[in-house]
Amino acid sequence: MLMSGMSSMNNSSLAAFSRLQALNLSALWNLSSAAEPRYRADSQRPAVKALLAAAYSIIIIISLSGNTAVCHVVMKNKRMRSVTSIFIMNLAVADILITLLNTPFTLVRFVYSTWVFGRVMCHISRFAQYCSVHVSVLTLVAIAIDRHQVVMHPMKQRMSRLQGVVWVALIWMMATCFSLPHAIYQTLLRFEFGDQKVRMVCLPSFPDPSDLFWKYLDLTTFFLLFVLPLAIISVAYVVVAKKLWLRNAIGDVTLAQSTAHRRRKRMTMKMLMAVVLVFAVCWFPLNCYVVLLSSKIIQANNALYFCFHWLAMSSTCYNPFIYCWLNHSFRAELRTLPFLRRRGKAVHHQEN
Repeated sequence: MLMSGMSSMNNSSLAAFSRLQALNLSALWNLSSAAEPRYRADSQRPAVKALLAAAYSIIIIISLSGNTAVCHVVMKNKRMRSVTSIFIMNLAVADILITLLNTPFTLVRFVYSTWVFGRVMCHISRFAQYCSVHVSVLTLVAIAIDRHQVVMHPMKQRMSRLQGVVWVALIWMMATCFSLPHAIYQTLLRFEFGDQKVRMVCLPSFPDPSDLFWKYLDLTTFFLLFVLPLAIISVAYVVVAKKLWLRNAIGDVTLAQSTAHRRRKRMTMKMLMAVVLVFAVCWFPLNCYVVLLSSKIIQANNALYFCFHWLAMSSTCYNPFIYCWLNHSFRAELRTLPFLRRRGKAVHHQEN
């Protein structure tokens, strides 16, 4: 096999490629390169291509539809422009970016067994993928903290919309800083095989010692993207759930009022539990898989990777339901959308 570098082939690049062949690891979120013979055999199977295309298409359609509806409702209705709504829209924007910048790159890379987007996009795509994921996770944390403050300190003045916008800007700046190392240490390599086929590979190229650099970067990312956010979200929502469960509603003098209060309380607690469960279940397998690979504890497996990656990407579909469509105010605003309003009238007319 002949190797010719699109960028200079330094020692760290060669080490990274050797590790890539051994571990089937290209990096977090758009990782899909494998040991060459096995990878090419997998990627040439029409059934595998069709299955992955269908699976990821489902995520793309549901995620874009749900998160676009969220943004539309928040932007078109002044009543929805609270601090919480600002965070929810930021989460929807981040999920849209994850859907557009993560899923297609991973799928196209596997189907064509090569990087087809050029050298500049090799850096930009990695940055955009990591940045959007960081924004999504940090926004989940911001929503949890905001909910905690509202429930635990109801008499204190809430965060203003301007402060909410400032926090959103801070989230994006933090996400940018966390994502820069993954974008900077990238290189595009060109490989020519005996059958005259050319394969472009976009892969990390870390400073020496590259293996240790990569390992500790993955561990740091695992901590920042999963462990710390999950801990903050879990603690905040456990405290909130306990407060909601023990608090008695002032003024509930009738059975109907008491029943309605209990129903709202159960719905809120279900939503809080769903937030923690979805985040943990969707993101833990992929994060754990990448850390174990970078630590050379397990061997790579394409089937496992795509199952874990699909599960992580599917979280972008659940967030609109959890944060918005389970919320009465949002559902009411959603029904005012022209398409749903016409559909509702049509159903009502048919029933009559």
